[in-house]
Amino acid sequence: MKRLFAFGCSFTNYRWPTWVDCLAPEFDHTQNWGQAGGGNHYIFNSVMEADQRNAFGSGDTVVVCWTSIDREDRYIDNRWHTPGNAYFAKTVYHQDYLRSHIDERGFLIRDLAYIKAVKTMLESRPGVNWKFLSMVEIMARPNADDNVSLYRDVMRLYSDVLDCILPGYDKTVFLNNWPKPGIDPHPSPAEHLAYLDAVLPGWVTKQETRVKMHEASINLNKDPTHSGMTKVTRL
Repeated sequence: MKRLFAFGCSFTNYRWPTWVDCLAPEFDHTQNWGQAGGGNHYIFNSVMEADQRNAFGSGDTVVVCWTSIDREDRYIDNRWHTPGNAYFAKTVYHQDYLRSHIDERGFLIRDLAYIKAVKTMLESRPGVNWKFLSMVEIMARPNADDNVSLYRDVMRLYSDVLDCILPGYDKTVFLNNWPKPGIDPHPSPAEHLAYLDAVLPGWVTKQETRVKMHEASINLNKDPTHSGMTKVTRL
């Protein structure tokens, strides 16, 4: 049985179809572990729990869509709380907390360690096909003569990890055109399809899928309260 395991934030699991829905018809079984607002800490834990429950093995496909680094996730009262960008979640993280506990370099070091851990685990599983997508570029890559970047040492240390991450939505379908003011910043189903065609050409093979994603894009605003988010069993 061909199984797909998908991980990410709202770009992975949202109230309308995402890249996961583009790929699901290519597999016999799909689990979508994405959650809106989820950061890379949440995504890392999701991958590890999914493996613990399902034992990734030969014939499985694992696709992780890493997100921006400036997110704080917490597990409280038996569920994950994922408010998204810490700087924007003002009702959760107050200015005093941001000043005393938030550090972009620290976020980067933390998240690259998580990504390396997932990469190392997946590489150790014979027969598992895996890919790393990205919502946005993790961080601008420093040039060889870059003396400005505060993070060039971090980026160079983890360069082999960064090389495994495919270009983000911001570098493909949203290049120089995102976020769009006044409208939902999430990719439409058609844009999700375009993203996969850009970074994983040939993965979407069914014409029926292409038709459904384009039709879903046309009807986006007809039922804005509709929830297309899937649920998985998790701690």
